[in-house]
Amino acid sequence: MKKVLILLQFATLITIAQNRQITFEKGNLASVFEKAKKENKLIFVDAFTVWCGPCKHMAKHVFTNDTVADYYNANFVNLKLDMEKGEGLDFAKKYDVSCYPNMMFLDANGNVIHRVAGSMPSAQFVDFGKKTKTPEVAFGALKTKYESAELNESNVVDYINLLMGCCLDPSSKALSYIAKVKEEDLLKRTNWIVMRDFVYNHESREIKYFLKNQSAFENKFGKDTVEQKLQQLGKSYFSKYSRAKEFDQAGYDKAKKEFVELKWPNTNAIIFESDLETYGRFNKSKYYELAAADFQKYYNNNASALNSMAWIFTSKYQIKHFLNLPF
Repeated sequence: MKKVLILLQFATLITIAQNRQITFEKGNLASVFEKAKKENKLIFVDAFTVWCGPCKHMAKHVFTNDTVADYYNANFVNLKLDMEKGEGLDFAKKYDVSCYPNMMFLDANGNVIHRVAGSMPSAQFVDFGKKTKTPEVAFGALKTKYESAELNESNVVDYINLLMGCCLDPSSKALSYIAKVKEEDLLKRTNWIVMRDFVYNHESREIKYFLKNQSAFENKFGKDTVEQKLQQLGKSYFSKYSRAKEFDQAGYDKAKKEFVELKWPNTNAIIFESDLETYGRFNKSKYYELAAADFQKYYNNNASALNSMAWIFTSKYQIKHFLNLPF
């Protein structure tokens, strides 16, 4: 009997040892900042939402890792903050939190030392925390370094990736950079990346140069990637209507007539895709009608688009069968 009790006690100790976890503060933001100042520590903030799958994964599998728990409990004041209620609402606005999990380190004055978005394995998460010990490689210092020195061909892509890794929008800085690039330098790979990903103004100097020198861009970067940019540019002509809160049918019809007059490459295919995107939001019956009539014409060799369309049609007929609706 004694042996059984000893074994049970030993098993309990093992269980406890293997279930350490990050200790998160229970107080409000003011008390957390006060504690960080008193202990001379940074604040680790897990900015989450209750519906976020990767947030749940981090909480269950990473924050409960022994190595993670020991490192974060020893070095930081830790706080979990729901971005959709209480103090999290103002926090999300102040720190521009738009995707989850968004994890950051703040000093006691609220300055961002380091941050990143998305889940990661335990070892990487420990390394993420350790970067705060060498500020020159952390987010805050890198962002300041790039912006104070002005963006150039050697650092602009690194800067863009830095911000996008936190779900921050780099477009204003990217557009400011590309506007200063000489026309003949737009054919350099770095500048093509910036133009490809951020320039969508049809009347801009960069797009006019791109259209005028399309074959040169194709020769250097490949026909497929150039055609993809043309497609994105074309669809962006209608984004005002496809992303609106309410559908402006008259305005959308007028925009399509204007677009036809531009004689854009693959005009009909672009209008088809824009119709699907727009009517998919505002007029499902019209979507089904257009998709069924023309999907072979425009999507016959596009497996991804066909798959997405198939799911939408499958959902429609599953609902029809379940509710016995006459459509």
